[in-house]
Amino acid sequence: MEKTVSDSKPVMAQDNFVAAATCEESAVADFSSDAGALAYANSQLDTLIESMRYALEKQVTGWPAEDRELNTHEALRHLLRNISFGHAAYVEADYENPTLTKMSGTNRVQFQLQSPDCNYHTAVLHGNYRYRLRGYRGTSAVFQTTVYNGHACDFVDGWKMISNANNFDTPAYAPGATVDIVLSHQKPGDLGNAHWLELPEGRCELHLRQYYADWETEKPADLILTHEGQTFPSALLTKEIAEVRFKRLVDLLRVHTDFYRAGVKGHLDADPHDIDEMKVPGAFEGTSYFNGHFRCRPDQAVIIEIDKPYCQYWNVAINQLQWEPGDYWARLVSYNMAQVHPEPDGRVRWVASWTDPGVPNWFDCSGRLLHLIAFRFFKSSQSPSKPRLETVPFAQLSEHVPADTPRVTPQARQDLMTRRLVSVYRRRFNDF
Repeated sequence: MEKTVSDSKPVMAQDNFVAAATCEESAVADFSSDAGALAYANSQLDTLIESMRYALEKQVTGWPAEDRELNTHEALRHLLRNISFGHAAYVEADYENPTLTKMSGTNRVQFQLQSPDCNYHTAVLHGNYRYRLRGYRGTSAVFQTTVYNGHACDFVDGWKMISNANNFDTPAYAPGATVDIVLSHQKPGDLGNAHWLELPEGRCELHLRQYYADWETEKPADLILTHEGQTFPSALLTKEIAEVRFKRLVDLLRVHTDFYRAGVKGHLDADPHDIDEMKVPGAFEGTSYFNGHFRCRPDQAVIIEIDKPYCQYWNVAINQLQWEPGDYWARLVSYNMAQVHPEPDGRVRWVASWTDPGVPNWFDCSGRLLHLIAFRFFKSSQSPSKPRLETVPFAQLSEHVPADTPRVTPQARQDLMTRRLVSVYRRRFNDF
């Protein structure tokens, strides 16, 4: 299986990571005996194992030498996480019997630079059918629904935004609202007060994002997705249907390994002192991404600074080489606009270090030398300034932090982390 790369596209354009079919023909099968059935099942499993090895090689090899052992352990775990997500989102996906599936937003499964702020859902749909998404929208700072052409497991139909709506431009999505959303190829004549999201003619995918600013008070959505023309009972698996769905997982491991690889390389290629914007097509619509990296030894501190952001919402997280923010429910590796202590002029300064310096905006680097960092600025009224990084000796940190910076006691930090863990459950990140 080879990827097709277009030199005319941005490096992270999904067109550059199309998974070609390993075999267009249906697998040979003989179900007249146990031996024949097992041989067929094993032949399907072999295609998955081949993709697993493809993914693992690119997740483990060719990266900087720092943290190699830790990265190897995390790569194995990440591969299993991708299989878990891929199975739930694509192998189980049924156009005529759809369901919302957590897309990396669970507290253990992390996929493609997920944000710790965001509860992600996906649903594989088709333009031949009409669907309805109804229920309590919740009160998250950002509620966004986006329909893309094709499926994210292979991108073979392209990956273009078809329709998009969020609470800043769609009154029906206001915090606390009960939403009624129709998803169909043609706009229904009987739409009434429902909101319409257009579907393309063929395969497509719905991505639902809930971005939380205040993790302790904003409420999660409670939604149900249905096929309006569904008949019961649902169809049993056939060989053709089973192979199509199984192949989605095989393709996902390959195409997103290449996509992940390009994304991490983009971080590592960034300037180590100030970070330029990085285009990530098809991600959080309306968002400017600034992705970079830094190194921090136990005797160092990295000071990260941004000018006052002029946007509706923003956040930042440090990530590891699997493009994950790590154990964000138990480590202080992310912040958003509601969680930081800003300077009087609106600028924000963080200290990244192995040892807690007792300042409000601390990134926990302990146990790792190389870190990826990612900023998201949503709906900016002016171009965000480049984040800036400076490495200093930890012993001299007081010379680089204003004397009036508030102090955080060990007990206050422990209390914060306890609330952080509880918020994962409250925001329903533990659901699948």
